[in-house]
Amino acid sequence: MNLNNSGHINDIEKRWVDAIRQGDSSAFKLVFDRYYIQLSTFASEYVKSYDAGREVAQEVFLKIWASREKLVVTGSLKSYLYKAVYHQSLNYIEKEKKRKEYEQLAVLELDQSSDKTDDNLIANEVRLAIREAVRKLPPKRNLVFVLHRQHGLSIKEVAAVMNISPKTVENQMTEAMKFLREKLNQK
Repeated sequence: MNLNNSGHINDIEKRWVDAIRQGDSSAFKLVFDRYYIQLSTFASEYVKSYDAGREVAQEVFLKIWASREKLVVTGSLKSYLYKAVYHQSLNYIEKEKKRKEYEQLAVLELDQSSDKTDDNLIANEVRLAIREAVRKLPPKRNLVFVLHRQHGLSIKEVAAVMNISPKTVENQMTEAMKFLREKLNQK
């Protein structure tokens, strides 16, 4: 994770970052304890939800820990964290927007098809068959599929979350779709 910031990293922050990069969980906890409340408050104001703000801040810290070996802070640690939370907040807002659009579309589709009981039964059977087939995907492929298709993450976002290349995500999605088509055609 590498974000450019203004300001300079002080010696204490540099030691923290170096320790985190080396896998020192106590240094990570120290940084988390020092900045989490400030960052979650900032995110809460930005995303207009206390719980979502906490989720955003936690996600930033999870990403930092997951990619700690690649952690590069060129400015102050505080500005680095705020910038990361800002970007994660933007991602959260975009995902929420997509989720709400999806919900509205689902409600609209449900309203339009409420008179068609047979169609509803068939649709439910198809949904169940899809869920069952998705559960049979290998774990990594399942996670790629769920993050991309069900949670609306972009290929790049899935790659960042899973710490794999975007091309690997695309390949996993291709294989997942092929597997699902085969399973659904068997039914």
